[in-house]
Amino acid sequence: MPRLTKNEDVCITCHRCETICAWVHEVVFNPDKGRVIVDLDYPDEHRLRICIQCGRCADACPMDAFYQDFNILTTSEQGIYRLDESKCTGCGECIEACPTKVLQFYPDRRVPRKCDFCLGQPMCARYCPTNALGWVLM
Repeated sequence: MPRLTKNEDVCITCHRCETICAWVHEVVFNPDKGRVIVDLDYPDEHRLRICIQCGRCADACPMDAFYQDFNILTTSEQGIYRLDESKCTGCGECIEACPTKVLQFYPDRRVPRKCDFCLGQPMCARYCPTNALGWVLM
């Protein structure tokens, strides 16, 4: 089964992953709207934050707005977690529960941005120039 992997040692902080993610999902070249986050800390440390599909967002949601899509499986052979925006009330419980803190609200809507692994073709991994992000079959 495929898995999104990260190798922060080879990340050059170009923000291409964030930018391509925003383009695929929002049709804007704005890294702040991506579902992948490159944190920069002074002076030379950085961290890639990606959704690990742990399901804590789904467990925390009082409206059952998250569901598992078994068309795309993770290494544990569980479906990826996706958001049904029509059920989301914007309470923020999922954002508080996210262990990687990658879930964030859209600034103009009260729903979180949720990684969907680009439905099995993650563009962040495809366009990463150093393979800091990868889509690996396990």
